[in-house]
Amino acid sequence: MSDLLVTSNAQESTGGNVSVSAPTRLHFGLLAFGNQEGRNFGGVGLMLKKPRIKIKVKASQSFNTIGIYADRLAEFAEMWKDYTKADQLPNCTLKVTKAPPQHVGLGLGTQLGLSTAEALQRFVSHSGFSAMERAIVVNRAARSAVGTYGFEFGGLIVERGRLPNERISPLECRMDFPKQWRIALIRPEGGSGLSGESEIKAFTDIPPVSQRITDQLLDIIQSQLLPGLTGHDFSQVTEAVESYGHLAGSCFEEIQGGPYNGRLLNKRVAWLKQMGARGVGQSSWGPTLFCFFDSKEAAQEFQRNVPDDGSGQKLIVDIVKPDNQGAVIGYG
Repeated sequence: MSDLLVTSNAQESTGGNVSVSAPTRLHFGLLAFGNQEGRNFGGVGLMLKKPRIKIKVKASQSFNTIGIYADRLAEFAEMWKDYTKADQLPNCTLKVTKAPPQHVGLGLGTQLGLSTAEALQRFVSHSGFSAMERAIVVNRAARSAVGTYGFEFGGLIVERGRLPNERISPLECRMDFPKQWRIALIRPEGGSGLSGESEIKAFTDIPPVSQRITDQLLDIIQSQLLPGLTGHDFSQVTEAVESYGHLAGSCFEEIQGGPYNGRLLNKRVAWLKQMGARGVGQSSWGPTLFCFFDSKEAAQEFQRNVPDDGSGQKLIVDIVKPDNQGAVIGYG
């Protein structure tokens, strides 16, 4: 049974309209990969209020998906049907009403899948899935489970990585992120990071993460990041995020050409640091970079005054809040 926040204008009922509003996420980097016996993947990330993924399900004469990402919704719906052993998909129309671009490092695919599974399950029954089951339904969390737990709980997520006999990494820790802090998202218009077969190949082409590096990453989380969050210590948290991301990214140097994905992103990180940005990092494979501010005013000043980075690319700079809530389900 899910603990997601439910808002309703009418009593929950089967066959009624359902909406799902899910947060996107930043991923600060993996803890390990290539380990034959111990835990693999794992890592830490943060859920964001915006951009959001919003899906609506409305009763109709037959099942169909419309609008942006309609094909992906249909694929996830078939997975839901197979998992639940339903004879057929329910008579409803499934539509994405809001979503960011795909493959920019914000975890769109996972949130689309989880939202689809939850929306259909609540359309036909009185309750949704648990966090782990929801991911299994749509075959997510094979590597990172940050988005899986973030959909359910929001906040900062630390997951341990999974053992060879585990389907999904266990949740290690979940903490609220200070709501007065802001995050700047910086990405080039039209850029994209690795995904699909290219991403799978990348993990086969790079050497395993040494236990020494994994231990260093865990130490940053346990001795710097989490204590800093507990004390709302902005300097400690941003230094920890930046150190963690640089070290985790260095494990991908053979693919990326540095701690960040490609020459331009490595230069852009240095450019942001030169401007005094704090907690600079790359989310997943990029191209989205991020940095933190201790107030809305400081973030807005950065957004107003950010100069051209000399790359020739048009940069999109968005200021967003952390999401400590997770997905929101609506009825009616």
